[in-house]
Order: sequence, then C-alpha cells, then structure tokens
Amino acid sequence: MASFAQFLQDSGVYAAQSFMIVPRGGFNLVCLRDSKDVHLSYDRDRLQVEDVRFEQVERVAQEYINSRYGKQESQERDDQLLRLRTGLYGTARLDGSARGLKVVAKGVGIPELKAARGTTAIKLEVAILQRKDFTIAFRFLKHLDQSGKVINATKWTPDDVPWFLTRLNWVFGAQTNIFFTLVDAKWITVQKALGPKISRDVFRKDIVPLKRRGADLTCFLVGDYDAMDTEAAGEYLPDEQVFVVVDQGNPPVFDLGEAFIGVMAHEIGHFLHHKRNMPGSGHHNRSGILLSSGMESLSLDKQLVTNFNAW
Repeated sequence: MASFAQFLQDSGVYAAQSFMIVPRGGFNLVCLRDSKDVHLSYDRDRLQVEDVRFEQVERVAQEYINSRYGKQESQERDDQLLRLRTGLYGTARLDGSARGLKVVAKGVGIPELKAARGTTAIKLEVAILQRKDFTIAFRFLKHLDQSGKVINATKWTPDDVPWFLTRLNWVFGAQTNIFFTLVDAKWITVQKALGPKISRDVFRKDIVPLKRRGADLTCFLVGDYDAMDTEAAGEYLPDEQVFVVVDQGNPPVFDLGEAFIGVMAHEIGHFLHHKRNMPGSGHHNRSGILLSSGMESLSLDKQLVTNFNAW
C-alpha cells in the first residue's frame, strides 16, 4: 500500500498525521513509497509537485540543505546532505518502487496532496508557512569564587554557538519555517561570588540585566541553575525574553545526545508560544514531542506547528 514518508528526520513531514509543511515560496521533499500506478492530484494553483529525477538529485539536495542550514560548513550539515542525496538517488532509480517528490508552494493556506491507486487513496495536508525570523544572543557567565578569582560558570563557550544555531535552525526551520539569526555571543562577568548553583533571584537581579538589548531573545549559560522543580534544567522569563539552560541539559527527559540542545529548544518553544499569545505555558501530554510534560525529543507535531507558525 502506498504511503508517505520523510527523507530526513524532523524535516517537516508528519506522515502519521497526514500533514507536511512547505515554506512559502520554497519547497519540501517527501517520499512516496509503493508508488507504482499511483496517481497524484492536488491544487495546481497553490502547489507544484514533481518527481526528483536522477540528474536533479545533486542540485535539489544542495538547494534543500542550503535553505535550512545556510552555506556555513559543519559536520552535521555534511551528514544531512549525504543522507538526503542517498535517499533521493534511491527513489530516482527507474526500477524503484518509491518516488521522491518535490512539493513547491505557489500560494497560501493548506491544500491537499492526494495519492490514489484505484479506489484507495492517501493524502497529506500541505501547510504553506510564511518564514519567521528572530534574533538571538548568547551570554556565558563568569563570576567570582570565594577567593575573589574570576571563574567560568559554564563549560560552554562562544565557540559553541555555531553548533547551537545549526541544531536550532534545523529543529525550528525545517519543521516550521522559523529561523534564528545570531546577534552576538560573549562572556559576561558578575563581580560577585555566586556559588555553584545560580538562584532565580540572583539570575533576575544580577544576570538578566546583562542581556543583549534589541535582540528578540537572549540565552544565558550559567552552569547550574536553581529554578522551579518542574523547570530544573532551564527557564524562560517571558517578561524579559530571556532564558537559561543548565550545562548538562535534562538527560532523563531527552534521548541520548539531545539532553542539552533539547532543553534549549524547549525554552525557545516557550518563547514562540508566548509570541503567538497562546494561553498557558505550552506544555502538553503528547509523549515524545517537544514541550511534552513527559518524555521529549526535538520532534514537533501538527499541533506545535500550528501553535508556533499557523498558515
């Protein structure tokens, strides 16, 4: 039976929910499995759908990755490009049973893409999303120890910021067409002995005033932080448009390897929720999805896309 699938993880194709996103004025890619004798139908005024042929793979893959990562070199970017090229070449084989579809947005709204064989049909709702851009700054805390010596409170440094942005712009850019641009990233020094764990009161009084004025959002790396029990690994302060993330992230909640960047994405999710004036904190009970009150991942779903960047 024919089915839709994503080429890359967390790339804006939510096959289980019969839903995908396409950037307004851009395109997304989706795999159609078991595609023999399948006929496609869609609103041609709002969508253009074409097969990615063998000779087009290199160009399409490069354009796709560039639009979501930019042209800055990184190992993650190279790995994703290799995965995408491999997948597209696999679907471009003349004897293959799958097709790689390039879905281009020509209009607005949420038209349908339908694939039918005989009387059996499957469909995707295609949400055409306008791009949103926000600026972000990063601040890395130094303070005094008990002897009066200046020490680094966090293991992270401004040199890590390109990796932060690469991951965040895939999480939000690929899945909901929201991107973050760096304003600056630098160390800040509080001329006090703050201890090994930063309290919320100290954070508000002594650290938050050092945020980047004019940035949409400032992220503070402070080592360890004593927030509410339910926000132990980070916290977003909507009145200040700042957030804090502990160095270790939250390993019990996120999969291995995502513990730190997952908390950063979680707090940015609160920022996006607040920017849309949505009620509540944004937490939900859909396990395995960002902002879940249980286990989380870097994956979004249709409801979060709607909350962050509705069509």
